[in-house]
Amino acid sequence: MSKKEETLPVVEGYVAEQKTISLVWGNVLAVLLIALAAAVGFALMCVLWGGIHFNPMGMLLFSAGMLIGIVVHELVHGITWLVMLKKSFSHLSFGFMKGCAYCHIDVPMEKRSYVVGALMPLLLTGLLPWLAGIVANSWVWMMIGAVMIGGAAGDIMIVRALRHEASSTLVYDHPSDIGCYVYHKEQP
Repeated sequence: MSKKEETLPVVEGYVAEQKTISLVWGNVLAVLLIALAAAVGFALMCVLWGGIHFNPMGMLLFSAGMLIGIVVHELVHGITWLVMLKKSFSHLSFGFMKGCAYCHIDVPMEKRSYVVGALMPLLLTGLLPWLAGIVANSWVWMMIGAVMIGGAAGDIMIVRALRHEASSTLVYDHPSDIGCYVYHKEQP
């Protein structure tokens, strides 16, 4: 299934500019982020706890955690945007596109709201479990966090593509590709 087909919203006095990211470069960044987070996490656990203690049940828990993490990651995008925009769940759609899970919202929003919603899963499903795993000496939680940090690579790249836009700029989640549209005022 791909993102639902829809027409781009017309915002009077504005013209839309497409900003998409490369799936290949997104995957390269994801692998690099996972490797870095895992290496730093394991190193910190060795320093803090004298090593890592693997157990057979850990792989099962890790696998289950990854599946749950993917769903939660997308829900966090959607719920964050809905709360910030005070909109209903009917504005969201979920699915898979180009082998990646996605959450799409069909409402243009200010850049700051888009960025918060884009990065919230990095914090809640990536960085927090990663840190909790290190502190609790749990390689399972640390690795779930590391992989979910990598899973936010596309979100990070999209936010980076928006870095020069004003915080009040309107942004619309791309309905059929990885990225968004930015609305600029039309020049007279």
